[in-house]
Amino acid sequence: MSIAAVTGLTVASVVLGPVTVASAAPIVCEPGYKHATWSQVSKKWKVTHAKQINIPAGSTGTHSKSATYRSTATSGREVTAGASYSAAWVISSLDANVAGTLSKAGEKTKESNETVTVNFNKTGTYVIFSGTKKVSGNYKAKTCNSRGTGWTKTGYGKARSWIVPAEGGVKCTEKPKKGTIKRAAKDGYC
Repeated sequence: MSIAAVTGLTVASVVLGPVTVASAAPIVCEPGYKHATWSQVSKKWKVTHAKQINIPAGSTGTHSKSATYRSTATSGREVTAGASYSAAWVISSLDANVAGTLSKAGEKTKESNETVTVNFNKTGTYVIFSGTKKVSGNYKAKTCNSRGTGWTKTGYGKARSWIVPAEGGVKCTEKPKKGTIKRAAKDGYC
């Protein structure tokens, strides 16, 4: 009788063993959730339109001038390796890592001349400009698997967009602060 009782316990432990909570994989993320980490995120002024003009004596005051198209800022992403994530999702993720609102994926700045209105209070040579703050960075993206137990579909790449449009004028003899759009316009077009 004691042999039968021991045998019954052994069989019960074999049946119950595999379904214990300890053997289930832990939940680490929400199934389908996408996550990106960003590195080397930078924000730099880019002059998209500029023109050098001369204001002679007697011509000071407010003038509207045409700034010539120079370059384009675009919003999009490049895939370096691994899984491909949509440009819209990548730009949205980058947007969450910078102050302000980035332009949507696929958008670009104007590629025609722009009219800029500036008050020239002194004679001299100026650069009138229009531009924007360009934002770029490198991403590593991943997706949570369907069970929520780990990450899959890792992808790497670069993204770029822009924020904070600006326009104005800078006198070529000025010394604008480094890192400003006035400095970028002066360094590039005076």
